[in-house]
Amino acid sequence: MNEYKIRQYRSGDKEAFLSLYSAVMGDEKQENWFAWKYKENPYIDHVAMMVGVFEETIVGARPFFALPVSVNGEHEVALQPGDTMVHPDHRRQGLFTRMTEQAIERYAGDHPFFFNFPNHRSRSGYLKLDWEPVSERLSYYRVENPESLGKSRADQRAVQLLSKISSPIAQGYYHFRDSTASVPSQTNIRTESEPPAKELATLYRSSTPDKIHVLRDEQFYQWRFNNPDWEYTTYIIYGETNPEAAIITGTSDNSDCVTTKFTDIIPLENPSNDALRGLFSRVLTDHTETDLFVAPPQGIPDSVLREFGFHADTVPPLSFLTTQTTHVVRALTNSWTQNGLDITDPDNWHMTFVEEDTS
Repeated sequence: MNEYKIRQYRSGDKEAFLSLYSAVMGDEKQENWFAWKYKENPYIDHVAMMVGVFEETIVGARPFFALPVSVNGEHEVALQPGDTMVHPDHRRQGLFTRMTEQAIERYAGDHPFFFNFPNHRSRSGYLKLDWEPVSERLSYYRVENPESLGKSRADQRAVQLLSKISSPIAQGYYHFRDSTASVPSQTNIRTESEPPAKELATLYRSSTPDKIHVLRDEQFYQWRFNNPDWEYTTYIIYGETNPEAAIITGTSDNSDCVTTKFTDIIPLENPSNDALRGLFSRVLTDHTETDLFVAPPQGIPDSVLREFGFHADTVPPLSFLTTQTTHVVRALTNSWTQNGLDITDPDNWHMTFVEEDTS
């Protein structure tokens, strides 16, 4: 272990990090992705990352994604662990633990907490380092093209067979759902390829929860939706004069499955159900190429989701096809209570998908 050194990221480490990402993740990331996510993140003045070094070569990385949060009305910057990597030749050397411990030491007191969404394989590693579980992360799915979803899970032959059988059934089911949904007969919906930051920030402020959530101001909207891995579209529905609600969708196209996420829903509290129905209908109509729609755990009433054929991934058959994650937190102060709220209590959080560094 003495051969491995743990240090903070330096300005000349970018190429080594991207090379390690390619080797470990099997995905080529470009400089614009690194700049958006880490270097030009407006909520922190440095690249928040610990690296593991062996013979002057970076063989491990522990980056953090900075997000503005509102906690019972107080504004903070929380850090989300993500893109954690150790080169296959250097695993089982304690690098994950050492990089994490140094990150805790570095950011304790400067930021209120870490929070993230590990899957079942990595969850135990966080719990051993004093993370606390908050809740199982719930998502709602509408599988337009089960055959495409089956191809993206090529190691599961049963899934492939089921997907071929169920594709015609899915088409008929969703046609029925869409035709019976209570969509307003007249809607005034505007779409934008770039989020109209000022308008969205005003809509967010119209109904702001006291719960822990990402703070959405103009700067946030201008930065957050520049993720080059996704193509975003903003849908705004109007009443007689003013915006009533908005949905920002993100679409990611890979060789197997086109996925569209309902990345954000504004306002966060009490959006009109009729407005949401109008927005849902428009999004589904516009994204005929999408194989899989995903809606977040909060922000949309269950009744609206059911009307359009969305089902939770915690029950069969979706529980067999998806990988559930757990929302976990780690206090960076001496208390698990922040501004009067217990950060381990799921009732104290409001989240869409903007909190996830991969959405």
